Amino acid sequence: MFPIYLLEDDEKQRAVYAQTIRNTILINDFAMKLVVEAASTDQLLASINDQYQGLFFLDMEIDGVKEAGLQVAVDIRRELPGAQIVFITTHEELSFLTLERKVAPLDYILKERGLEQLKQNISDDLIKVQQIQASGKYKKENLFTYRIGSRYFSLPLADLIYLKTEKSAPGRVKLRSRTKESEFLGNLNDLAKKYPQLFRCDKSFLVNLDLLESFDSGSRELIFVDGSKAYASIRKSRELVRMMK
Repeated sequence: MFPIYLLEDDEKQRAVYAQTIRNTILINDFAMKLVVEAASTDQLLASINDQYQGLFFLDMEIDGVKEAGLQVAVDIRRELPGAQIVFITTHEELSFLTLERKVAPLDYILKERGLEQLKQNISDDLIKVQQIQASGKYKKENLFTYRIGSRYFSLPLADLIYLKTEKSAPGRVKLRSRTKESEFLGNLNDLAKKYPQLFRCDKSFLVNLDLLESFDSGSRELIFVDGSKAYASIRKSRELVRMMK
């Protein structure tokens, strides 16, 4: 069941939005569920454990803090890169900050356009997310997931650049993607079996060739779209040359 989250500190508005969400799900028979109706940012963030996706309707201003919803969106995007985020707000002037902070919202709904238009926008966004889900773009098999302590994280495999291990830190894997860097307990052999889409260019690297910018067969150096580098063993270098030809 695809989870829907709602953050709105005004009780009456929250009730209207929640009912609109439920009605749209019911009418269209979507495999979705409104799992949280939060009045505070803490309540919302505490509710998203062990999720890898979701649709979040966020009021921008919470308890008088103008950018509270935006900060929540930044936290959500960091932990759930595949999440869909919709802002519901009176602050049109803050829309540029969603670009600056790389939140990439699905929609930006302005309250002053009227309640009926707002309800229609909510319904349209639910339909849009259902279409995205049906296309398979954000299915779990297209995500890379990992754990740090008791917390689970995920990101689209298409955004993963490489996984790397170092002799100085056995049993730990360094992750680099388009949007983040992280480190977690793991084993490259196990990860290579779990994610055959990735290429084992060396015993220390598991890489995403879709994000490869260039490969120097002389130095055996791989350069990726963000400028980061990896290295191939002699045997894997020959294999990579054959693949690229």
